[in-house]
Amino acid sequence: MCRPGDRQVLSIVTSLMLFALAGAISTVPVSITIMILLSPDPRRGALPFLIGSVAGSIVVVGLSAVGLQLLPGRPRLRQDELLAQIGLVVGVLLIGYAIYLFWHRSQTDSAVVGKLKTRFQSARQWEFVVLGLGLNLRPKALLLAVAAGAVISVREPPLFQGILLVLAYAVVTQSAVVVPIAVWLKSPERAEVPLTALYTWMQRNGQTIAAIATLTIGIFIIGYSIFQL
Repeated sequence: MCRPGDRQVLSIVTSLMLFALAGAISTVPVSITIMILLSPDPRRGALPFLIGSVAGSIVVVGLSAVGLQLLPGRPRLRQDELLAQIGLVVGVLLIGYAIYLFWHRSQTDSAVVGKLKTRFQSARQWEFVVLGLGLNLRPKALLLAVAAGAVISVREPPLFQGILLVLAYAVVTQSAVVVPIAVWLKSPERAEVPLTALYTWMQRNGQTIAAIATLTIGIFIIGYSIFQL
């Protein structure tokens, strides 16, 4: 049988990974990453963009966890109840966002990505870092990062364990940036063809896939949260 401490660790890791996966399912970061890798000088932007993206997640989650612990009027419910409530709120919002994606075939993200594509040719390294940081302030990314920080704050893990949890969340939620860059670094020449094909496919189907995956994760988070009550 699992000890109470083991169950708590499993609970927090499960919640964080679900939030991180929901954050990773987004067409904008992966599209921007692929555009950088297919640009004339990908080495100038790839690593700075990766650093900015991961660092942004770490900062938002870390500040959320620390800030919520310092709140004077923190709720005094049981930890499991608080985690379940956080999960229910996030799950409902994700389902609402998925429905929005299904019913609104907006071209806003594509337009933004298109403008960035021309900008990349003259952008400096620090601008790629700022871009990576800024993508963490999109509403969905911010919601999930704050929720992840709240989960860590509720459980109040030891400092080292808390740092590992923040890092794990950041890497997983930024996997749409991390994985393409890692593949490209391994073999830039061989990566060009599959990255081009992936970019073209995502422009046609990315929003639908993101909506289905977000809806699925939202439902799963709600079910898991109810199970915790």
